[in-house]
Amino acid sequence: MGARYRADMRTLRYVIVDVFTATPLEGNPLAVFTGADGVDDETMQALARETNLSETTFLQRATEGGTARLRIFTPAEEIPFAGHPVLGSAWVIARATPIHLIGFETGMGIIPVEIEREGGTLIGGRMTQPDPLIGPADVDVDELGRALGTPLIGEPAKAANGINHLLCPVADVSKATPNMQALAEYDVHTIYLWAPAQDGIMRTRMFSPLDGIWEDPATGSAAGALGAHLLQSGVVEPGRITMLQGVEMLRPSYIEVDVAPGEAPRVGGSCRVVARGEFQL
Repeated sequence: MGARYRADMRTLRYVIVDVFTATPLEGNPLAVFTGADGVDDETMQALARETNLSETTFLQRATEGGTARLRIFTPAEEIPFAGHPVLGSAWVIARATPIHLIGFETGMGIIPVEIEREGGTLIGGRMTQPDPLIGPADVDVDELGRALGTPLIGEPAKAANGINHLLCPVADVSKATPNMQALAEYDVHTIYLWAPAQDGIMRTRMFSPLDGIWEDPATGSAAGALGAHLLQSGVVEPGRITMLQGVEMLRPSYIEVDVAPGEAPRVGGSCRVVARGEFQL
């Protein structure tokens, strides 16, 4: 039998964007619903479960002086801020209009995103993130190393910028074999591993058992928090840090983090739109 037509059926259009990459099918995929005014919270959460990506965003009309209101959902919950959803959503808007600055109204206030173009071609975006609160992690380092499956080479730190992060220095992120049940005991959104830079590239990985995310290909919020922590602790000089994440997932992602004393971290990179579609609800 054919599908029965419903007069109250609503069509919701979305775009799939690969974030922190210029190569299709790499980076961190994001679903962006472009006309989400009037969509209730329950439906947004159900759609985030349906897409089953680490985050799904919903663009709505601005109400607080920004360009648009941005709602961000994991498959499990709404969150006030996240890096790759901000960049990917800005990319979708910037493809449709020659705008140079986007201000997203989020749960952490207005997040500005500078749009980068070259000869009229969209090449990147750079968000100014909330300045993270950083402090000691106050955890058993040996126990944390056992949960990660690889020892730490220094003291971990906690950082918060709307998302709570546990920043963990290790010699080689690829050697981690995480015990997700044990990591869930740390009660943070992201457990972010980082290794000292080699040839100018810092390798990272992220695990998020509390959000039902085994591993994330690119985590812009954690990258910004890590950059601020590394500058504050004297590990890096002011300037740009390039982080490579997602290698173990076969989705390499390049995250650029600009840090300077007394300034909030700026995080950016490129994106690629890879799909479009619609839900009929």
